[in-house]
Amino acid sequence: MLTITTWTGDGAHWTGFLDTAEKEEWTYGWFEARVRFESSPGEWGAFWMTAPGMGVPVGDPGAAGAEIDIVEHRASDTAGADISNRYAANVHWDGYGPDHKHAGGQGAPAAGAAPLQGGWHVYALQWTPERYAFYLDGLLQWETRSGVSRRPEFIRLTCEVQDRSWAGDVPPGGYGSRAGSTTQMQVDWVRVWQ
Repeated sequence: MLTITTWTGDGAHWTGFLDTAEKEEWTYGWFEARVRFESSPGEWGAFWMTAPGMGVPVGDPGAAGAEIDIVEHRASDTAGADISNRYAANVHWDGYGPDHKHAGGQGAPAAGAAPLQGGWHVYALQWTPERYAFYLDGLLQWETRSGVSRRPEFIRLTCEVQDRSWAGDVPPGGYGSRAGSTTQMQVDWVRVWQ
């Protein structure tokens, strides 16, 4: 099992990115991961895909690729409200500058299912030449025909920290030491079918 721990030491916050860049890339298919989030304010974990040079050329996401966020999990939003039982699924294309475009949806567990915070769930993407469809535990959450990439993309498993951002404020004193932090993203497996 992979564990990405977010922690604080020497006045800085530390976490991790893992990806398949320059190792393996795919165009279309079914992509899924079994993940457990223990998120904290100011931090978020994600399972996503992107293409090298995403956004070039502008105006053609099919050729340029897109950022495909299969799941982005946060404990809190900008205002500090608890959103730990919801997640975001997003598509970004045309780069991150003035031409940036975005489409997004949300997901939540079915009634009676384990909560997203601390519970194991399977997050999935079905990517075809026409659309993206996002699933949680086999149930469709959101789909879009916007920004569809038609080029190879690589997988990323990441956690990020940004104070006073869309994930809220970093706790006073940070996340604790590397050995003591409970802010984690755990990944049991990742699977790809084409």
